[in-house]
Amino acid sequence: MKITDEIQYLVRDIYFYDIESCHYQILSSLGYDLSRVDKSDKLKRNTQIGLMMRDNPRLTKILRNITASTIDSYLKLNKVHENEIILRQYDGVILTKRLYETNQFIPLPLRAIYSIFISSLYRNSYLAVDGDNIKIKGVKNRYDGMDYFLRRIAKINFIDKRTVFRQLQKIKDDILSSTNPMNFVIPIGNKTYMFLKQFGQTEISKSLATIMDVSDIDRMKYFNIYIEPFSKAIVYYYLNERKYK
Repeated sequence: MKITDEIQYLVRDIYFYDIESCHYQILSSLGYDLSRVDKSDKLKRNTQIGLMMRDNPRLTKILRNITASTIDSYLKLNKVHENEIILRQYDGVILTKRLYETNQFIPLPLRAIYSIFISSLYRNSYLAVDGDNIKIKGVKNRYDGMDYFLRRIAKINFIDKRTVFRQLQKIKDDILSSTNPMNFVIPIGNKTYMFLKQFGQTEISKSLATIMDVSDIDRMKYFNIYIEPFSKAIVYYYLNERKYK
């Protein structure tokens, strides 16, 4: 995605809406027999409906079209302008405007009010603060070690620009100076990996990771992958702050 001045990377007090149990609701409204679908278990439900979609490409197209048109209808019904859309997702939308008008077919409930929303530079992931809860969405190969630093970004006091830059630098410094090798063990499936200076991404056992010399770990690589997309977006926001007011 092209970086433009219109993209809002840091936004306060916004509304997150999405279609609960999206595909299940649509199929139900269309009169499909869902007696064999386990509505109470999200994973089972999604798996069962996923198999239905795999076996029926036409059904997949119908579900996707209805999902998109449902979001479109809510935006039109509530006269939401393009600049009020922070992020549009497959079955939901994040807005600066609250929705009051609804339709009688598929509800689009308010799921959260985010006091802080931080988009990554290329809009493929975000951090959001909902009370004491910090949501991390779209970050690939997440794990506890880097989630800790991502949550620290979301907890930054964004009132003062100088404080923001200092705290971002402190997070970077803490990653680059970390002496705990377990901060850098990435679980992917049933395997674990590290980024090593000489060998790049390398499969490594957890037991071996515990005795690794952190000087052999490419800690900058972790910063570049997990943290920099957000820190750059925040810096970009403050450098262009007047344009957002």
